Amino acid sequence: MDKKRSRIDKKTINRRTFLKGLGLIPLIPLLPACQQATKELLSSESDFFSMISPINRTINDHSVFSGDDFSRPHHILWDKKSYIESIGGLTKPIRKEELVIIGGGMSGLMSAYLLRDKKPVILEQASRFGGNAKGEAWKGLQYSIGAAYLIKPEQDSGLYKLLKDLGIINDWTLKRGGEGNVVINGKLIENFWSGNSEPNHKATYKRLYDYFMSFITEDGNTFPEYPTQDATLRRYINKLDQEDFKSHLERMAGTALPSHLTTLLEHYCYSSFGGSSKEISAAAGINFFAAEFSDIAVFPGGNSHIAEALLKHLYRALPNNHLLPGSLVFDVKKEQNGVLVSYLDANNQVKSILADKVIMSCPKFVAEKLIDQMPAAKLAAIAELEYRAYVVANLLINRPIIESDYDLYWLGSGNADINKVAAYAKKRGITDIINANYSSPDSEKTVLSFYQAFPYNGGRAELYSQDAYADMKTRISAQLKNEVYPYYQLTEQEIQSLRLTRWGHPLPLAAVGLLDRGIVDTLSAPIDDSIYFIEQDNWALPAIETVAAEAIYWSSLIR
Repeated sequence: MDKKRSRIDKKTINRRTFLKGLGLIPLIPLLPACQQATKELLSSESDFFSMISPINRTINDHSVFSGDDFSRPHHILWDKKSYIESIGGLTKPIRKEELVIIGGGMSGLMSAYLLRDKKPVILEQASRFGGNAKGEAWKGLQYSIGAAYLIKPEQDSGLYKLLKDLGIINDWTLKRGGEGNVVINGKLIENFWSGNSEPNHKATYKRLYDYFMSFITEDGNTFPEYPTQDATLRRYINKLDQEDFKSHLERMAGTALPSHLTTLLEHYCYSSFGGSSKEISAAAGINFFAAEFSDIAVFPGGNSHIAEALLKHLYRALPNNHLLPGSLVFDVKKEQNGVLVSYLDANNQVKSILADKVIMSCPKFVAEKLIDQMPAAKLAAIAELEYRAYVVANLLINRPIIESDYDLYWLGSGNADINKVAAYAKKRGITDIINANYSSPDSEKTVLSFYQAFPYNGGRAELYSQDAYADMKTRISAQLKNEVYPYYQLTEQEIQSLRLTRWGHPLPLAAVGLLDRGIVDTLSAPIDDSIYFIEQDNWALPAIETVAAEAIYWSSLIR
């Protein structure tokens, strides 16, 4: 989503009607097929499905990063011309299909599900589907290694209908939003928004709390929900997009933000956007942060639970050779009779498919490598995007931890240095902790998920270095022992293992001006009614809501 949270339709917004209406188009005609897909898989099917599922239940190697595997695509895509020459040019297509989807993350899976009657082929470069909505399991306890929760959708929303259609609407556990507990100097600060940690600034805390709540209660402020097709709402959002999040809040508060509040907002922006509150658009900042004051829905294994449900239905609905993991697409070329998609399959064999239409559900910086015929305006728009990285550390603990908080922000001393973001982020380390047991309490064990963002340019390169895994494990282990073990009264003997997940490019930076200058409109525009773009990058907003809205909107047009 985008990191660990995902956003769903709010009561206050016009786009709720948009999602509600379009959500019915692809779902109603196909309900019988969906119901058929809910049957249990046969044993032979289950064995194969377990190998491609977004949830890995057979972890053996804990000594390397899970998540991104960049070596194969970098080798080919960053010098595509030489690679194509080395294989003697593009091959003739082995098959003709109505629809090919490039990318099997949440956007690709949702698009395929909504268009499953067209029997799409999904090409996913990883061995498992799900993108950064993947999960793992330890002794039956599922936990997220990427996107972990969402805001509770309303019952008349398109996304609610989708989750219900998948048969998982009752699988979530709800967490009341807006409670605002944090940890400062190793101590729990309850009811953060009361201002008790900085009593001289209680008026500022209350002013901003009321401001955020006004978006939820419909009291004077319209929720800046996007993507949107509503012209009036878009003008309002564009105005917010002209200002950075921190400056906007200071203007609303009428004063500089106090230290602890600044630190919370900074850590939140690191964790959710991969950027500083001084970089993030006020439109995006309010869109995300205000939503946290409503109820949160947590599935077992986070959003990997949704991804697995989508894949299970597709596995039953599509022909055997239409779900193709391990398939690295390296060229997409529009031809007179269709779109030629060339890829390297799981056995490193070069193959091509001719498609009537193609959906690009991959990051835009990858899409520009694949499509040589990319319009100049779209290339210029892609150049405006920045991508940020983060690491998820899952601590497996051989005893239960009674924890009422789901997501606990870890603010250190409460004095973030917002003028030296890279240095501060490296020194601070983890920004927040998720209780992975929240939706599935266990009487014998616990998994805690820790997030560390790299909210600055160059962070991805640090994660791709040869020593990145050893360095991250050393740094995170030290912080856990110094800060987290004492807080939870953990001993070394109670720790089973520490698993690290690297995400190098899941967060398109929601920077100031991308909406107002129309960059996002150019990013999402299709090419000649044959190549479509459905992905969170369309709006530079890393959330499952972005994915759902784009999938619903564009799939209705493709249909």
